[in-house]
Amino acid sequence: MKTSNNDINRQIQIISSLIGDGKYKYALDLLKDLENRNLNNSFLQFNKVGLLIDIGSGLKDEEIIKVAINEGENNLPRIIEKEYRATMNYNLANGYLSLFDLFGRKDIYAFIKSDELQKAKLNFRESIKNFKACDNNLKKQILVNYGNCLDTIGRTLEALYSYDNALKIDKNFSIAIGNRALALAFFADISKEYREAIYIEAYQEIKSIINNKDLIFFGGVSVKNTLQNEMKKIESMFNDKKILETRLEHHEYNKSKLTKFEKFYMDFCINQKLFLNFHIHEDNCEASIIDPIFISLITDIDDDETFYRLAKHINQIKEDYAVARLLLVQSQYRRKDFDNISKRTILVNTLDYSQFNLYIGLLKSAFKGAYNILDKIAFFINDYFRLRLREGGIYFDNIWEKENELKSEILESKNISLYALYDIHRDFKLGFFQKIKDIRNALTHRKLVVYDSILTGWDNKDDKINIGYETFLKETINLFQLVKSAIVYLINFVNIEENKKNKGGLVIPMSTDTTQFF
Repeated sequence: MKTSNNDINRQIQIISSLIGDGKYKYALDLLKDLENRNLNNSFLQFNKVGLLIDIGSGLKDEEIIKVAINEGENNLPRIIEKEYRATMNYNLANGYLSLFDLFGRKDIYAFIKSDELQKAKLNFRESIKNFKACDNNLKKQILVNYGNCLDTIGRTLEALYSYDNALKIDKNFSIAIGNRALALAFFADISKEYREAIYIEAYQEIKSIINNKDLIFFGGVSVKNTLQNEMKKIESMFNDKKILETRLEHHEYNKSKLTKFEKFYMDFCINQKLFLNFHIHEDNCEASIIDPIFISLITDIDDDETFYRLAKHINQIKEDYAVARLLLVQSQYRRKDFDNISKRTILVNTLDYSQFNLYIGLLKSAFKGAYNILDKIAFFINDYFRLRLREGGIYFDNIWEKENELKSEILESKNISLYALYDIHRDFKLGFFQKIKDIRNALTHRKLVVYDSILTGWDNKDDKINIGYETFLKETINLFQLVKSAIVYLINFVNIEENKKNKGGLVIPMSTDTTQFF
């Protein structure tokens, strides 16, 4: 006897509860029985995919997960509604992530060759693209799981942003708070003078949610164990455990002495997360408006060349980033003297609402400056690993592979932050950043015409040399956030490599002069 969709939905809720209680075999039997009584019911077939993936993951049964993924992939092209497409992509992403968890995590660096992780990442992104129609409960789960996928690949800063976006939906979402704390702690060691504060912040965040029921419901016992272990690790770093209970205070930066432009600059960069630091506990403080992260090296005491040679690379990267960031902010700040300077250059009005002026030029220069940093990151990797590549032929898209195989120096490093940079390269190669790449190619080799977003429809068109202003601005900010992440991964990659040299012997810290000469 067939069952109504309302009754099927009630049965699905019962099966979901059984899965939540860890009774996977019983849940599978009920699902099979429900399907046998309702063959070809589209409502059940849609929900079956996610249920099977959860059951297969719980039972660690590869075949169940693969069956679910196959059904989901076959059903996806027939789904029109964005909400249901987002849900199916989310389920598929979880399925691929589960397959990786079953096999890939036996070797933490197996994701380098893992199709499952790449497919999970792709499906999470497709889900996010369509999830405006979803309810908030699903949205926050999608964002957290996408963050988990990025974290697995080593892209922990971007994962942190995804957890933050989930917390904007529900500030009390325990699994997002816990995973965000783990991401913070991962970068604490390259945060210089804020290292202790970040560990304390991470510890306090974990402690605030460690006994919450929804932590187990959404993350399972394994997540709670991971968070408890992180708490113990942080506790071991502090002789005085009372410090971990310290209420962190964030001194608000003094705006009273800033010019109007400086204030605009600070506010814009804070809002877009463009400063190179991890002081994200509180935006409106002195620690949040500086770029302190830098490499640290372990060298022979009489080696006075290696650090300064590599430091010049990092100086150039950070200098280029700071200048490009300044150009970006200047492009958004109207001022009379810039208006007057712009008018001194004769530019033809082509009568189609295209825009050519100083501010558009600043935005274009900011984009080019940010994009070029990726090649400088490749140049640093070549120098650090002594790859001996021809200097004139080093680019971010060719530093990684030789004859379609990852270079041995990179593969054998087993360095998660270096692999994060490689994964950014893969995103470019697979077309995820194609819009950014097209803009760069147009600016560098041809022309990019920017059109008024209000008076034209170019924001809704896909063209390689014409673009709406709002789309161009959005893609520029996306590029800056990507480049910031890449710089952070570069710094952390060096930190990981240098820590391998520390065999427990005496390491004498050496100070460096950071004076700027104007």
